Amino acid sequence: MSELVAKAKRMGIDPGDYAKRLIEDGLAFQREAEESSFAQIMGPVREAAGDVSDAEIGNLVETARADYHSGGRRKKR
Repeated sequence: MSELVAKAKRMGIDPGDYAKRLIEDGLAFQREAEESSFAQIMGPVREAAGDVSDAEIGNLVETARADYHSGGRRKKR
């Protein structure tokens, strides 16, 4: 909570207004995701990745998911 208050102060807005904005933004993001197909969401990823198969993308997602759940984090390069 103190981080939220500090960030709001740095932005020059009331902490309550900042919290409300974060909630509204999160709900809007969730609503947009729920209304989009997986193909639409993955479109920019596919464009950036080039010729990567669905299987390769699935493997990347599963590896990342397994790393996350095991508590392991990859080192940033």
